[in-house]
Amino acid sequence: MSSDSRPLVTIGLPVYNGDETLRSVLESIVSQSYAHFRVVISDNASSDATESICREFQKRDARLVYIRQPSNIGAEANFDFVLAEADSKYFMWAAADDVRSREFLERNVEYLEVNPDFVASTCPVRFEGGEFDPIHMGDQSLDQSDPYERILKFLEVWHANGRMYSLFRTEALKDTKMSDCRYMGGDWTLVANLLVAGKFKRLECGYVERGKKGVSNSLNIFTIYRTRLVCWVFPIFDMSRELFKIFRKAQFQQKLKLFVRVLRLNFNAFKTQLKFVMRQRAQRHSRSLPVSGS
Repeated sequence: MSSDSRPLVTIGLPVYNGDETLRSVLESIVSQSYAHFRVVISDNASSDATESICREFQKRDARLVYIRQPSNIGAEANFDFVLAEADSKYFMWAAADDVRSREFLERNVEYLEVNPDFVASTCPVRFEGGEFDPIHMGDQSLDQSDPYERILKFLEVWHANGRMYSLFRTEALKDTKMSDCRYMGGDWTLVANLLVAGKFKRLECGYVERGKKGVSNSLNIFTIYRTRLVCWVFPIFDMSRELFKIFRKAQFQQKLKLFVRVLRLNFNAFKTQLKFVMRQRAQRHSRSLPVSGS
């Protein structure tokens, strides 16, 4: 517990047109067994019922702060906005379609309070209706003593980066700018930078259940971030470049491992992208065919 009146945890919730899932998300937040937190909601000029839902919850719970952006500032800038509002020891992003178990904050605060070498902690993560799989959800503990080995472990396979919505030490996030990561895998770069600062824990209790309809879980993400020709062949080109910057002081063997992992990740992303493009073309072709009997 903090020595002053400020909450120990800030929860940043960037949202745009999230009325389908927002109510359940806010219920899971205000029902947490750990109560010493503040929620900053940044509504990115939604055109649905998001505002009314937020104001309803704000009246119910004084820990919620609702801010409506006058115009849409973009998803990454909205993530930056809620982080900039944090003045607490711990910070957590909450997606507008993710729900958490009641003890999520309590257990993760408890762990970070007694383990200063860890900068992030989370509960097991899964997609709605899916399985808890620390490898393919990307939420496994990363507690190697060498920061470069932690990052290499994080990059072993293509995964859902379940680490993104962990409880973080705010100090570790002080130089974070999601607006600097407007590229495929930008959230992976963010995690890699945090792994330089410390270890990540995956507890064995509680859960995070992520929504299936988010952009990060859609293959449309390839179209969104395919801004130039190199991104066709190397879909995570920008992420790869940033990772090599992080590894400038790593040992040669670690740099070599990074090269192999990055090459493999780009290849897997390219194959996934190609399947998506072919599926889109097939769908367009089927829609252009004349209806039988016409």
